[in-house]
Amino acid sequence: MKHTYRFLKWSLILVIPGLLAAVLITGQSVGAIQFGKAEPGKYGKYFIFDAKPMELPTEVAAKAKKEGQKEKASNVQATRLLSLDGSRITGAPYMDFVWLWKGSSSDYVEAEHVHDFDEFIGFIGTLGPSDPHGLGGEMEVWLGGERYMITKSCLIYVPKGVKHCPIRFVRIDSPILFFTGSFQAKEKYQRTLTQFTTTHADERNYAKYISYDVNPKKLPPADESAEAKKKRQQMRQESGSTIESARILDLDLVEGAPYIDFVWMYKGYEKNPTHPEHAHEWGEIFGYIGSVGQHDPHNLGGEVEFWVAGEKHVLNRSCLVWIPPGLPHCPVRFARIDKPILWFTIGIGMKNGKYTLTPTGKQ
Repeated sequence: MKHTYRFLKWSLILVIPGLLAAVLITGQSVGAIQFGKAEPGKYGKYFIFDAKPMELPTEVAAKAKKEGQKEKASNVQATRLLSLDGSRITGAPYMDFVWLWKGSSSDYVEAEHVHDFDEFIGFIGTLGPSDPHGLGGEMEVWLGGERYMITKSCLIYVPKGVKHCPIRFVRIDSPILFFTGSFQAKEKYQRTLTQFTTTHADERNYAKYISYDVNPKKLPPADESAEAKKKRQQMRQESGSTIESARILDLDLVEGAPYIDFVWMYKGYEKNPTHPEHAHEWGEIFGYIGSVGQHDPHNLGGEVEFWVAGEKHVLNRSCLVWIPPGLPHCPVRFARIDKPILWFTIGIGMKNGKYTLTPTGKQ
């Protein structure tokens, strides 16, 4: 089968210092962001509520300057929401989160490349509890020189040295959260370009690195006995929880991939905190991202209480929280969920991808 692929001939660019070097946007300017506004408290420095100023890879900047806006190959509307790397918080990994609101693109973004670190790529739809895994659009992603059409929410594990990209936003019917990040501390995002070829486009050797669900072995077996129902009810009463949620993605079944877990919290509240205080020998990212909409992208759509070393923080904006190795954290309480909130945790610098913790004895 003959393939024809079109690549960017121009750039109206929103830069992500991660996988995506160019999100094409028409009819929308990047909203004002109070970059660097600190959360109060001793540990407020570990909370990120914004994205740092954009940085262009050298070759992309040169191309944009030379060619300008020759044609509009995309009408994708997007908001760069959150970003993190070691230049913002010492020892932190790189991460970037972008809302893709609507639109489509006939051309590709970013060039094929490799890294000297392990990376993850994610696309998560916002179709709600009736279709928690639905993407609400279609993405074309190249991994290991193979072409994959993505129509469900997914996580992609990219081991160091595996070539990946380009990407095309074929269709965005409803808001999609697009994100990338590293599983190790990174002072700054770096990549090495490779020679792109479509020779192996239809092969599926790298499909094993794409996860569309959670490891079923981590899910409790269905038990609808009277005793089991009573126990679940008791647990909810102890926490005072009315929360409706769905755990949607992890990389547990992908060989070599570290710990990463995403959960949609749809509605409800908790009267009491959960997840007792503990610490790890590795670092961890906590994320709370609201889905209020394009008119107010940073709004969390609720309120979350999160403790770091006994210090309480009340969150009402989307954010990333960096927990360095050894720093006690939790409990957490979802005080209220007015709109769906995406809650996730990511292990950074783990040994063999194994989740370990040390309880502190505090609740």
